[in-house]
Amino acid sequence: MDVINLRSVEGLRLEAMSPRNPEPTRTAILTAAGELLEEGGPEAVTLRSVGAAAGVSRSAAYRHYEDKAALLRALATQTLLDMARRIRHDATTGDEASALRRGCGAYVAFALERPHHYQLIFGDAPITEPPRELEAAADEAMQSVQELVETAQALGTLDPAQPPRELATVVWVLLHGLTQLQITGHLHEPRTIDGDTGLNDLLDLALLSLRMSPKP
Repeated sequence: MDVINLRSVEGLRLEAMSPRNPEPTRTAILTAAGELLEEGGPEAVTLRSVGAAAGVSRSAAYRHYEDKAALLRALATQTLLDMARRIRHDATTGDEASALRRGCGAYVAFALERPHHYQLIFGDAPITEPPRELEAAADEAMQSVQELVETAQALGTLDPAQPPRELATVVWVLLHGLTQLQITGHLHEPRTIDGDTGLNDLLDLALLSLRMSPKP
């Protein structure tokens, strides 16, 4: 590769990370923050460490996020939106009859793949003063669960006489309980079924308990 081509490549890289096009830098920072979060929890996420991991200066990180709290709020927002997408994707990949099970399985799997992200939202230290974007993302995640419920109600799997929002809340409580117990290591023999090997069986049993009983 000659000098002209090298300069062209470098110019494209600098343009992509320039203030005129802030999105690639913001994405790089958020990606690096997510990796650090999963490696070491919230304590590992600082603007200095994130800037270094993303390959940008600390001042660049501050230009996009005023402090660590703002960065964590952005991470939480992205996590909820990604969860909603995962639930919808898995629920619509296959027949409608099993959409509820696939969507619920997606919720649990997503959270267990990113336990520190999940705890960032639902852990012991809730985010204070959530911005509009975070609230909207939380609504979107909840809406994806309600869509599972509405589909199941239309098929008669769940009681169509129940209000979808309230029934979706029950499903969410079920999913969150299983997920949180597994993340925190409380599902183990002999007290309960072992979560590492039997979590899917527990999820199946929990969803079965919500199904409509045949009328006499």
